[in-house]
Amino acid sequence: MTQNINADEIGMTQHRRNFLQYNGAGPHNEIKYAGQDAGYFVIDSVTVPELGGVEPQWVPDPIRPRQYKLAGRALTPADLASASFMFLEKHGGIPRQLQKFGCKFNAYENVGVCADLTDFVGGWSDYVLVYSGAIVTDKDFGTRSEFDADTKIQDTISVTLAEVYPIGALGFGEFAGSGIDRQVVDVVYGNKNSCGDCGIENDGTLTIYAISQTSGAGSPGLPAEVHYSVNGGQSFTQTSIDGIGATESVFAIDIVGEYLVVLGADAYYYARIDSDTGVPGTFTKVTTGFLAAGSPVDLYVASAREIFFCGDGGYIYKSTNITNGVSVLSAGDITTNDLNRIHGNETTIVIAGDTNTILVSTNRGATFGLATDTPDGVTANLQAVCVISNRKWFVGSAAGGLYYTLNGGKTWTLNPYAYSLTGQITDIVAVNEDVIFFGHASSTPTATLFSTWNGGRDWAYDRPRIVNWPVFDVPNRLAIPQAADVSIAANNVAVAGLGGNGTDGILLLGVATRI
Repeated sequence: MTQNINADEIGMTQHRRNFLQYNGAGPHNEIKYAGQDAGYFVIDSVTVPELGGVEPQWVPDPIRPRQYKLAGRALTPADLASASFMFLEKHGGIPRQLQKFGCKFNAYENVGVCADLTDFVGGWSDYVLVYSGAIVTDKDFGTRSEFDADTKIQDTISVTLAEVYPIGALGFGEFAGSGIDRQVVDVVYGNKNSCGDCGIENDGTLTIYAISQTSGAGSPGLPAEVHYSVNGGQSFTQTSIDGIGATESVFAIDIVGEYLVVLGADAYYYARIDSDTGVPGTFTKVTTGFLAAGSPVDLYVASAREIFFCGDGGYIYKSTNITNGVSVLSAGDITTNDLNRIHGNETTIVIAGDTNTILVSTNRGATFGLATDTPDGVTANLQAVCVISNRKWFVGSAAGGLYYTLNGGKTWTLNPYAYSLTGQITDIVAVNEDVIFFGHASSTPTATLFSTWNGGRDWAYDRPRIVNWPVFDVPNRLAIPQAADVSIAANNVAVAGLGGNGTDGILLLGVATRI
């Protein structure tokens, strides 16, 4: 066999470059490139514990005397990741590492060959390693001077990290294509994570559920359908929604505890998901509590006992038991504008609506009110919302604007990268403060998916992050796995949309390659 002298299969230290983002991920925090607008530094001694420890649980052997049987293993929580950042002191100013870092920061390691490694968004081909939420614990300024030598000055800072995980290239493929002949309205991943000891092995990507729209009027009318996969998208099965009308529109699909819930017109439908197979059972229709003046159009699941709905005419509902119906929280008392999307995080719930309407609850839905302020100059409908934290939210408009607030809605900023977008923002989802996606459709229409891994400072819509992206009309909704592993959630995304002919649906799964 002839040896390939040009082989380059193995990653080397010179195949990577580093970036810093002081104060952590966010659209307002600049990216600094090591060696240019930041000092030269290398990352060393990275330790990422997976578990704190595994302790055997022994019991007396029931058969053999003076012997023991392993009855189980106690798993203790893992420590936080840690690393050392070694900076060289660069001429031209005070080295940043000589000052107190104070707040957290992020670091990013671009890895690849044949790429411009100075390019944060596109200068990688293998992956980006995210060092998220670094907090400095101590510093070692090393040897500052010598009598008989002239060596570089190196300062070492020790950090504790919230997460260390990779970002890869998302290759997209169309799934369930032959079984979908109407637009796909929404999609959700299942919420079961298991190593195989509680049902089938599932890293969070095994079960996927989507809902396609009714065909509307016609003879015969075709009702909305659920399309689900229990093998990570290798195959999909169609199932009908018991009790739904042939022309009844559907708006959303979600997981509530052990139930799959489809939101229809003035009703929702729930079915128990088999805990072993992931297959949804028979659907039951619930109309209790909904009013004709306030038809629901979206839901947010805070927990299995706290499900919130928003709808037409400014109506807000809540269910504390998905099998029993809803109660009215607001019957258009705060605004009579139609409310389009609802999302929350911990105690904060935000609703986006028509004519630049934003409602907020800071007490987990006990009360709602108008946000202190809304984006300046916006007259379009807001139809996407994502709550990153109690104070940091993103909203997207039907006119293409992506806006964020860092102070709980007191002031708003047009995202600096997406400022020139037209068309519409259709959905926004976030894995954490770093990794966020939003769907966009131009007026053509043409669908685009945007991805960030530095909290919205930079957005990618093409290679190397987004590959094999097909041409179609609208990405209606996005979904990310409810995975325990951040690297799984950050490198898998599902897209539900309207096909390129303006009639058929499309269901895409984006997955990063793991070797």
